[in-house]
Amino acid sequence: MLHSSRAILALNGTLMVILGGSFWVFPEFFTLSMFPDIAENQDAIDVGVALRKNMGAGAAFIGIILFSSQSSSKSAAQRLLFSSALGFLLMIAALLHMRLSGQADVPLFIVFFFSILCVLSLFVASRRFQE
Repeated sequence: MLHSSRAILALNGTLMVILGGSFWVFPEFFTLSMFPDIAENQDAIDVGVALRKNMGAGAAFIGIILFSSQSSSKSAAQRLLFSSALGFLLMIAALLHMRLSGQADVPLFIVFFFSILCVLSLFVASRRFQE
């Protein structure tokens, strides 16, 4: 698996679809876990739920693209994997910025999740010999 960009694309895609589905099915849970201070404000919760559902659809969209790209050529799969590693790095930076600035109580699990995907994607994409 660590020698196949296409396998990691499939893994990344599957995990992103699961993440997107989780955001879609449990938007209030994620909203209140990131913004516990808004529990008494129904309008703020409604906005947060709408944003979480949009994030879920976006994550699922990205996951579908990554998963469907597993049938690409080896070189195309490597480029897509490098690109997804960059995207995960941007997500990590944004999540850490929100957490460190106090804008949102981003769970460390999600930062760790994207960090693992980023490192795994970069490692496999940089392998010279691909299956």
